[in-house]
Amino acid sequence: MHSVSAAYSAALANHKVRMCELVDVLLSSGITHRITNHSKDIVWNAAGDTYSALLPDEYRGPITFNTGGGFDEFEISLGNVSGDIADNIKKHILEAAKITVRLIRWDATYAADEQITLFVGVPDVSWNAKSLSLRIVSEMDCLNITVPRHCYQPGCNYYLFDTGCGLTRSDYAYAGTAADGSETTMIDPAAGTLYKVAFDGGDEDNPVEIGDALVGSDGTPGAGVCVNIVYVTAATGYIWYLECTHQFVNNEVITGGGNTVTVNGTPAEDTTLYEQGELEMLTGDNAGHCRPVLSATGGMWTVFWPFPNAIVSTDTYKLYPGCDGKASTCKYRFDNDERWRGFPYGPRVEDTML
Repeated sequence: MHSVSAAYSAALANHKVRMCELVDVLLSSGITHRITNHSKDIVWNAAGDTYSALLPDEYRGPITFNTGGGFDEFEISLGNVSGDIADNIKKHILEAAKITVRLIRWDATYAADEQITLFVGVPDVSWNAKSLSLRIVSEMDCLNITVPRHCYQPGCNYYLFDTGCGLTRSDYAYAGTAADGSETTMIDPAAGTLYKVAFDGGDEDNPVEIGDALVGSDGTPGAGVCVNIVYVTAATGYIWYLECTHQFVNNEVITGGGNTVTVNGTPAEDTTLYEQGELEMLTGDNAGHCRPVLSATGGMWTVFWPFPNAIVSTDTYKLYPGCDGKASTCKYRFDNDERWRGFPYGPRVEDTML
């Protein structure tokens, strides 16, 4: 049961209650869009945010409450959607959004007891021509997962950087600044080409670290930037680096952060470190948006689906590596095979029927 303020009770007694709904659409990027079904814009909440009058009177269906194990839900329908809003919807801007619907007394000033939260949920988006239909399902829908949680499958059951994986995402970030780009491709010539090289003579207790400016034995400063390093044994492993002036060669001693390792093997261009990884925009029109990486070669990052806006010079970003779920990738790229959760030796389906 909801309690109401004295002012609301008085307005109710005088038949002067004027109600409207506010909708907060919190995107995965952290940006919030605010709209109302009222005929004019409304300033509401402690921050004094403006809710734009964009919705018709009958913009949503009834809220369905379930007590038999189903999830509460309702639908929002908008017609004749065009312009920037339509473009952003087609670029999946509503994915992983959180939608909150509140009922307020619109002729009152903001106060916590002048509003009622009707629904909090996540959208299932349906787009047809200029019509937008959102099926909003309760946040409890996140409990609708497969049980048992771990499946007998060749690949790892964990996602890179999740709790089961145990690795820290920020430790593997490569930070850079774009020089140019579009909605689908970002160009950063300063990143150069990515190389992978085996090494020996390293110090596992005091290693070269991600982000170190690596210097070769010829003393050339800024010869490369370490973007990933994995120790396979106490003194051997692999280094991924972005070329700045030259490639490291066999038996060359490189230093980074005061530590040294001896390169053992001819560098090979690596095009897989960032595949299935993530590109996160930090500034510019796409700030806060993330996209999975399709390919990353020679300072050109291509994503699976477009960003809402073009990428311009000086936009900053962070790039994170990807993982294909294979045991070899977990061991030799992340040195994390103790947490790998796959079942490569599981029996075939037909074998279990014998």
